[in-house]
Amino acid sequence: MSAANDLGKVLVNCDWVRREFPFPHVVARDVFTVGFYEALSLQLLGMLGGGPEKTAPPRGMPGLDVFGMAFAPPVSGPLAILVSPAWRDLMCQHFDIAPTPYVYAGAHHHSVGSKSGFIHTDFGTAWYARGSNGSIQLPNHQLCNYQTGKGDLSDAEKVQVVRGVVLLFYLLNDGWGPGDGGETGLYAREDLPVSEPSALVSPVNNSLVAFECSPTSFHTFISNRKCPRTSIAVTVHRTLEDAERRFGREHIKQWGGQKASTTEGTESHREMPS
Repeated sequence: MSAANDLGKVLVNCDWVRREFPFPHVVARDVFTVGFYEALSLQLLGMLGGGPEKTAPPRGMPGLDVFGMAFAPPVSGPLAILVSPAWRDLMCQHFDIAPTPYVYAGAHHHSVGSKSGFIHTDFGTAWYARGSNGSIQLPNHQLCNYQTGKGDLSDAEKVQVVRGVVLLFYLLNDGWGPGDGGETGLYAREDLPVSEPSALVSPVNNSLVAFECSPTSFHTFISNRKCPRTSIAVTVHRTLEDAERRFGREHIKQWGGQKASTTEGTESHREMPS
């Protein structure tokens, strides 16, 4: 059975609502069937060690008040839907971006009382081993480091791309209610206080938010006061040339905060999961 058919059987809400303020993004609730959502939640719960609050600190993200894990290939079970060509194409269609094979997927978990992040755009470069458009290429840090491009591959065997669309799917947030925090804050400007978002996206189970990465896609995680907050992040990358045509080369940053180029960056740049 094809990935498109698999997705069609579990996707309930494909009429994602587009909003233009403070920057273009789409939101949707009740995304998957109840059965698929429960199976996806159980799979991720197992990967988190049987419960989000039991995750081991060494598996966290250094310097950030969040636990994060990337999904390494091969991805199986319900999670495979979120790294399928059909799901990638659905993300790209909402923002009219040409799909590429290059996808990142992982989980972010914030324990109760996690500090708010800092406002950022996710608009930056990444490195991948070259792949074909008919498949999905997840990062392989040994062959080609996601941040720097370092690894065993020759220059001809790797490619620098740019984050194109980010999607956050919320799950395992049982009991969340308005006023509990844990939302994704969206901002009209980078210099706004983190505590004063221009718009909020609630982390309701089986819901999502997605947006095109751009020089103005300002967002961050808002501190959660009552309940843990968990999400799956999926990022589809666009070609460097496409990003240059759309936004201009001068706005594209690579790890280390430098302008994008065909040379390797550094690993000093940090981004807060949203």
